[in-house]
Amino acid sequence: MKIADIFVGLAGTVGVGLLSFAAMQVYQMNAHMAVVSYKVDENHDMIKPMWQDFLIRKAGMYDNVKTTNVVPSIEISERKN
Repeated sequence: MKIADIFVGLAGTVGVGLLSFAAMQVYQMNAHMAVVSYKVDENHDMIKPMWQDFLIRKAGMYDNVKTTNVVPSIEISERKN
């Protein structure tokens, strides 16, 4: 065997190993993202009713605020420097 043949075989083995490692990492990342996505959906479903209740209560607080359309009797004069 020549040294070149050994080098080509070694380089091929290392290349296939790196590709296999990358494929496993992508697969694990995909599985992890599926779990995170599920947790986010569950969290959203849990928080949505609380958030809607908060908005309804907050809107109810401002229903009792009295407003007026009366023009104030105080006028602001022009400011001179």
